[in-house]
Amino acid sequence: MIRQRPLVVLRSFLRTPSGFSDDPRGFAINQGGHAGVGMLLAWALGMWWPVAIGYAVWEVIQWRRFGGQDWDGLQDWSFVVIGAFAAANLWLLVPMAGYLMAGYLRRADGA
Repeated sequence: MIRQRPLVVLRSFLRTPSGFSDDPRGFAINQGGHAGVGMLLAWALGMWWPVAIGYAVWEVIQWRRFGGQDWDGLQDWSFVVIGAFAAANLWLLVPMAGYLMAGYLRRADGA
């Protein structure tokens, strides 16, 4: 097996949208990662709104150019933004955890 360079793998990953419709664990890891990205970017920039705007632009690109689903893009964006908000108030992770668990259970139940 040929080992790919990390940037090639990352680029491929970013261009492959996935809603994890039938994968509860994948959904939870994916959305937890989105929240983490939002939090880290907001901490680095010192504000949440550039994260929200920048990620919205990225999700529209994924949706229109790479065949992403509109609902998946909105869900990804929501987790990024709640993560960005949580950079200033960690208590916001509590309702985010509830939303994350609801998505997990929906997929686990096969609904």
